[in-house]
Amino acid sequence: MAAYRLFNNKAVTLERVLRPHQSATVERVRAHRSVALIQDTTELDFTPGKHLQGSGLFGASDNPRRGWFLHSQFAVSEDRLPLGVYSTNLYARADLPPGQSRPDNHCLPIEEKESNRWLLGYRQACELGVAVGEGVEIFSVSDREGDIYEIFEHRELLLSTAVEGSPAPAHWIVCAAKDRVLVDEDGEIGENPARLFERAAQGSLPGIVEFNITGKTKSRKISRMKTETTTVRSRRQVRQEIRISKVTPRIPRRIGGKKLVPVCYWVISVVELDPPEGEKPISRVLLTSFEVGDLEAARRILRLYLARWDIEVFHRVLKTGCRVEEIQLKTEEALRPCLALYLIVAWRILYLTHLGRECPDLPCSVVFEEAEWKSVAAIAVKRKMKVAMELGGKEPDLSRMIYLVAIFGDYPGCNKDGPPGPQSMWQGLTRVRDFAIAWKAFGK
Repeated sequence: MAAYRLFNNKAVTLERVLRPHQSATVERVRAHRSVALIQDTTELDFTPGKHLQGSGLFGASDNPRRGWFLHSQFAVSEDRLPLGVYSTNLYARADLPPGQSRPDNHCLPIEEKESNRWLLGYRQACELGVAVGEGVEIFSVSDREGDIYEIFEHRELLLSTAVEGSPAPAHWIVCAAKDRVLVDEDGEIGENPARLFERAAQGSLPGIVEFNITGKTKSRKISRMKTETTTVRSRRQVRQEIRISKVTPRIPRRIGGKKLVPVCYWVISVVELDPPEGEKPISRVLLTSFEVGDLEAARRILRLYLARWDIEVFHRVLKTGCRVEEIQLKTEEALRPCLALYLIVAWRILYLTHLGRECPDLPCSVVFEEAEWKSVAAIAVKRKMKVAMELGGKEPDLSRMIYLVAIFGDYPGCNKDGPPGPQSMWQGLTRVRDFAIAWKAFGK
């Protein structure tokens, strides 16, 4: 009952719940040389909860799924430490009358399109840069949906009006989606103009990168008792060649004759060499405002773009671990602050998982309360777990504490299993919360 009263209180909003976490995120960002502010959208499917007010339709009306879109900005350091959720936008598509179709987006200005969220996301990245001050490079990272000319233009406009001594606007890194027409050195378009993907493939070749990838399979249910598994991607070492070029795209036309300013940016093409037979090569064309003059700079942009995967993991923890799609609230006004609370919980799970791997010798009291680590250690001793028995009642370091939490989350704990992952952590932390409540209520 207390939770229902809290979230239905009109003074409790998503923005107010998230604000202290945003302030703490800014402080964590200040401690790093460069930060990727990753933006992405995920669907929150509340189709079973038809009583929930404020939801909208996903896709076509012949498959009436209902819910909200969640567009978040997730801050990650260059070495992949999750720093927090800087902002989020929850919205639903309005229902249309029967027989009416949605308007053609090509006939709308960017401010009236759903894709405007990517431009707003880049503006928020620039706001974060102002908030943290000089000394920290902010990179706004997005996938193919962020390939929007207005984002590229916005940085040029900020640079042209910047005051001396103010922080530089955030850089952007985008996976190319549009094969844009390019202009020549004189700003002209010839009879057979070059295009982006063709120019990217012909760029200068500074070097080769190598890395290992895990395998990926796809399962298909054939019958009630039989499932067919197909290998989509084999486990292997990938060798990619990197090509770099600098281009100036043609200025696109906009509704109402709006004139956009010219921009130029760097293009990084990465193409896998000798992929296994029958598999698509792992290739990308990345666009960035950051000057890429050599192989080291290209590798840095690739590392920052690869950090984009972390927001996918974040959304998985939010939906599968925190189970936000099963929230039993009746209105959007109540759902919003509840969702903000779960955003912080999902971040903390990833934060602890990463710290346990990168900073194992930290005392666990840095991130765990006394009631949490003492109750976990006491129960682990009762169960005669070797790690807890060796502590002798002392405070465990972070790696041991993370291990014990994961064990309570069904982590096998074998040497071949590697370090605990987010799933073991979110399951374990659920039990740790109960242990801590019992510890405070009953003591030893």
